[in-house]
Amino acid sequence: MGKNKRDNTVKAAIFGGLLGGAIGLLLAPKSGQELRQDIARQANKAGDKAQIAWQNIEDKTSVTVNNGKSFIQKGKRLVSNLKTMVSEIRQGALTKTR
Repeated sequence: MGKNKRDNTVKAAIFGGLLGGAIGLLLAPKSGQELRQDIARQANKAGDKAQIAWQNIEDKTSVTVNNGKSFIQKGKRLVSNLKTMVSEIRQGALTKTR
């Protein structure tokens, strides 16, 4: 399964769960105060889950950025080494022809 398809499936499942929970609360035979308390509890749970999901996204993004920076540094070192090698080859070629 592709990453985008998986992400969409997860989003749809979360949305469906929240929507189902809200409908269940609204249709439950409870007093207004009990219903408001239940909605507040569910909202707090959803907020906690969203915060955890956001933290996971931040962590993964940080790792990805750090990996990218590491690859860039390695690339810069490789380019620098190549420049040095080319320069040394040119110097050797120049001294041999003279």
